[in-house]
Amino acid sequence: MKCNLFFIIFLLGTIGFFGSCSNFLDETPNKSGSAYIYHMDQLYGMTGSPDLYYLSYPDDFSYGSVEPFMYHQLLLGDAVEFDPQFWFVGYQTSLSSAYEIYQWNEDKLEDQFTMNVMWTPAYNRIYTFNTVLENMDKVVQTTENIRHQVEGEARFGRAYYHFMLLTQFGLWAEDAPGIGYREDTEATGIPERQTVGYTLSRIYEDLQQAETALTKAGRTSFDFKRNFRPTVPTVQAFRARVDLYRGNYESALQNASAALQAHHTLVDFKNDPLYKLYPSTEYHFLDPTDSKVEKSITAQVMTDINNRWGELIPEYEELFLPNISSMDYGGHAPISESFYSLFDRENDARWIHFYNNYTPLAWADGVVQTLEIDGKKIECCIKWADQQWLKPAWFHTYSRFNETTHGIIGMTTAEMYLTKAECLARSGQTEEAAEILKTLRRTRFMNDASADNIGGSVQEVLDERQREMGGIWRFFDIKRLNGAENAGISIRRKVLSDLSDLNSVIELVITPDDPRWALPFNPQEAENMGWQQNTGWK
Repeated sequence: MKCNLFFIIFLLGTIGFFGSCSNFLDETPNKSGSAYIYHMDQLYGMTGSPDLYYLSYPDDFSYGSVEPFMYHQLLLGDAVEFDPQFWFVGYQTSLSSAYEIYQWNEDKLEDQFTMNVMWTPAYNRIYTFNTVLENMDKVVQTTENIRHQVEGEARFGRAYYHFMLLTQFGLWAEDAPGIGYREDTEATGIPERQTVGYTLSRIYEDLQQAETALTKAGRTSFDFKRNFRPTVPTVQAFRARVDLYRGNYESALQNASAALQAHHTLVDFKNDPLYKLYPSTEYHFLDPTDSKVEKSITAQVMTDINNRWGELIPEYEELFLPNISSMDYGGHAPISESFYSLFDRENDARWIHFYNNYTPLAWADGVVQTLEIDGKKIECCIKWADQQWLKPAWFHTYSRFNETTHGIIGMTTAEMYLTKAECLARSGQTEEAAEILKTLRRTRFMNDASADNIGGSVQEVLDERQREMGGIWRFFDIKRLNGAENAGISIRRKVLSDLSDLNSVIELVITPDDPRWALPFNPQEAENMGWQQNTGWK
């Protein structure tokens, strides 16, 4: 957690931001670069930086590229599958780091790079929010509304990132070790670890105070143009997420409904020109003799969106908060057969636009080869023998907004519709839940008849949640369903104990009560914090 966090002074409303990590507990909290924080405008600029949620460092926000953030969860759930043979024959060293995370490899999960994409970004931002809260009554003031807004935004952000950390590094149970609550900038202010219940109580407390402050500031309507600045509906949407994770379904329903009253836009995928597909790589499947092409398949991508990089993310009309996860190498993992089977691949626009890309094959050099056919060299050929063991699911992975983005982490209107539907289904109001699902699906499917082909049972809601929210959320959903509902979901996968030997296949099992659902800390970070390593790891 020791990060070298520096602040650049905010002059005349110009926003700067922070950078590298190494020793932030030793920083002087009342400094902004080499100048003291002395005016409320500086704090207002700090809480209004898009980078607090967007997680990038662009010179021009419109064209910033997103840094890797929190993508390991995609590899830890059951929505992806690195089949041992597919990895060994196709990938080998090209995705070895992703494969090691897929194996729940402790050394890989606790190394410094992993901390840099999970632990450090969250604590960097918590430090920023604490700096704001410590200084807001010490600086030259402007108006009461601005002071309340700054407080509300800082308290929301602090709660948001503590929850992100808690869901990764703590178990679900109320009395399990949590992560404490970091609420100052002093070098000696490292929080005691305490319990999950304690951490949650502080998260809820900050959210309540954030809502009160933002209400006093008049920030009660959703502000889409500045959706990186939280408003009361943002707080409600996030509280609905926390409530759902904890199994507090009545409160989740109330908060999701309130958030949707303020902002309920759904993007119609089948009619939006931003989702136009363009042809990409052509793959050739050979006949049994490997002497001619039997069929060819052309992958399709959203070229315009890819070329615009991250520009479209803050423009996406469903967002309550523009926080996304960048996949880096982890995003090239093929989806699992069970996840593949959830989709109506002919009619579901989410499949058509986000999964119809064949990206895993682009990395599988051992399977996709350049061969000589009828005297001509043809690229991207797949031999007949390989076709016999390859599963169609392994040709696909999630790609959205740009080539390195796999998940929306911030709350969306779609998430609130799904939260509302799940809470209604759990209370026995299945007809009402079905209508909510149909409303969502009519913007996701190519025709209403296919969209309406769903009921309102809890399982149907959970299946729709997977289709809508993608593989990254499966890790969190398994964790919360096992905790809140005793769902009994295990992770079972075949992996290689020796990455150089295809005959070393073993079964990895992560049971619902496995302590490894709380991911390991980096040993140096644990020593800095004075915390014991999570159980189940070394």
